[in-house]
Amino acid sequence: MPRISKIAVVAVLCILSNIQINAQNTYSPYSVFGVGDLVDMDLVQNTAMGGLGISNGTPFHLNNKNPALLTHNRVVVFETAISTEQKKLSNSDLSQDSFTGGLGYLAFGFPVIRDTWTISVGMMPYSIVNYESNDLGFVSGENTPLTTSYRGEGGVSRAYFATGLKLTEGLSIGLRASYLFGSIKKETQFFVFNTSYLTADISEDAFSDIKFGLGAAYSLHLKDQTYLNFGVTYDIGGDQNLTRSERLERRDLSGDRLSPDDPPYLIADDTPGADYFPSTLGVGISFEKKLKWMIGADLSTGKWSEYRDFDGESEGLGNLTEVAVGGSFIPDAFSVSNYLNRITYMMGINYQKTPYLVNDQEINDFGINFGVTLPLRNLSRLSLAFQVGQRGSKDNDLIQERYFKAHLGITVNDNKWFIRRKFD
Repeated sequence: MPRISKIAVVAVLCILSNIQINAQNTYSPYSVFGVGDLVDMDLVQNTAMGGLGISNGTPFHLNNKNPALLTHNRVVVFETAISTEQKKLSNSDLSQDSFTGGLGYLAFGFPVIRDTWTISVGMMPYSIVNYESNDLGFVSGENTPLTTSYRGEGGVSRAYFATGLKLTEGLSIGLRASYLFGSIKKETQFFVFNTSYLTADISEDAFSDIKFGLGAAYSLHLKDQTYLNFGVTYDIGGDQNLTRSERLERRDLSGDRLSPDDPPYLIADDTPGADYFPSTLGVGISFEKKLKWMIGADLSTGKWSEYRDFDGESEGLGNLTEVAVGGSFIPDAFSVSNYLNRITYMMGINYQKTPYLVNDQEINDFGINFGVTLPLRNLSRLSLAFQVGQRGSKDNDLIQERYFKAHLGITVNDNKWFIRRKFD
């Protein structure tokens, strides 16, 4: 094995075993609900096509959307990305800007039996919680002003193992096992005017459990290099174990505890429990000419109305529906005289009926996505994806989020792994 490959192996294993990907890649008041903003398993190239990926795969990138499509990868692949988001939040009276960013994901895959069996491991967020808001009211039954502050941070991360197996020509199946971990911390702080202290209720849920998903894909060869592809994914729902810690404490007006030596009042201390996560179903179809063009559409649904938190509450969540339509185009993948012809150009749109219900109003998200994949040496790739969109509206005292997201992904393909050297 080449020296560079040994270094890469050590680096990947160290990263996957020690890093929790919990960077706050988004800021949203809607992440107060459930386990926060849900994060799809899109890699950058999927994002550039609106999230497309349940039925379509390529030999140059891993497919996180459908483990059955891992069989497209004939060489060792390592992928990582960073993401940034510029967002403007506004209602009928106020507006606020935010900028967030961080590491998006780490993914590593290799063929066990080329063209037949591939394994992948990786890490990426499952959900992100990042919000802060204030509410001015009055003490119940009195005219004394009361300020209530809400703050949340953290999220659920997933470290996953996925494998894809080709059964017959054109038909493959896949399995993904994800270890969900991480913590969500939520704090509610009360301040009554003309008092010298604050009261804070702090709760923290620490997740630790395994979640499974299945996938299948079928590719129908039409003629030449033209194919009609179908895909389906199913993430199995169930209870996800966690422990909750909750406490009440008094603070001075600067936010420090009034009596550092006096322990806070404990409501729960590492109390075991569970959140119920629903099952999700995804289906996709795509039409492509290999290494030339591809168009497709995906539909995903999740019954988040069945979600139950630690206390058995649904938190008023509704069902999730997401539609992605997109495609890609390569002018000439084998051009030696014009680099621009070897670039993959991608575009897509994404519509999501989120599970968030506020004042009995659905919160919808619509985005336009586009990007490119730039070929590098040794089959590697540099991918760029951009998203422009809007979530929610200003009607009925809701909050509108207008966002611009940028993603940079690096894909390293190495075809020298597992090849025995020969000497003359």
